[in-house]
Amino acid sequence: MVNPYAIGKKIYLRAPVEEDVFGNWYQWLSDPEITRYLSDRYWPNTKETQLAFFNSSKEDKNRLVLSICDIETDKHIGVCNLSSINWFHKFADIALIIGEKEFRNGAYAVETLSLLIQIAFNRLNLINLRSAHISTNPFTPKLEKMFGFVDAGRLTDFIFSDGIYVDLVLTQLRREDWSKRNKQKSLK
Repeated sequence: MVNPYAIGKKIYLRAPVEEDVFGNWYQWLSDPEITRYLSDRYWPNTKETQLAFFNSSKEDKNRLVLSICDIETDKHIGVCNLSSINWFHKFADIALIIGEKEFRNGAYAVETLSLLIQIAFNRLNLINLRSAHISTNPFTPKLEKMFGFVDAGRLTDFIFSDGIYVDLVLTQLRREDWSKRNKQKSLK
């Protein structure tokens, strides 16, 4: 493991490095299979665009971007983040992408989301997490339900996907609810 920030059984999270940018990361965000259910990835991505994002995220204290790495090989397999962090109201948006296809069996996404939620609530002292997914996404709702996210709203015919407009479903996870489910002491 190289500079781990959070460690699971199969993966660890670490700060992104420039080598990640010039690896497969920039390509994941141009791959239609990977971006199919994302609400904001319609322009092709380039190494230069990814490098600009990488450089800006290093200084942004309202966004925590982490590389997802396989413990056995140290391979960079995806990215996750807490973004739009509001330190006053103590909430953030949560997201992840498993870019390497051989790691998309679900277990890696589950472990990543688990670690990222722990970071949000136990290390950053956030109180609420927001997430959003398009209504045709069959995967994200199942993943969110596993962790106790609840529907918080719906924007009708909001995202253009696969030739039609679909709803954007907004969800929320409160630290208090997550702590009860996980029998962890909630920070106040």
